[in-house]
Amino acid sequence: MSFSKEKAKLEKLLMSVENVKTVDELNMEIINDSYREYAVIIKALYTKQPNIFGNLYNYDLREIKNNKKFTKESFTNKARQVNFAVYRDSIVQAIERTTEYITSYLQ
Repeated sequence: MSFSKEKAKLEKLLMSVENVKTVDELNMEIINDSYREYAVIIKALYTKQPNIFGNLYNYDLREIKNNKKFTKESFTNKARQVNFAVYRDSIVQAIERTTEYITSYLQ
């Protein structure tokens, strides 16, 4: 596994997530796909370097999952929009942190 290859995937993923601003079915699908792709990448990184990526794997994934659940369970459109923004931001922050870890500890 090339860590620079994973970093490139994360940077591409970050660009697609950052472009999503409002909640609708298409944007929700984009964010959900990004979450799934991030989960695959962080699991691969965690498998190779558990000491470096352990917290990201254990805590960031759980936080993103909880934010997704809150978004799905929102009763009003306003609450859904707010929770969607939190969900999207948690993915963005996790991707940025993972990219930073790759740069700081592995390259």
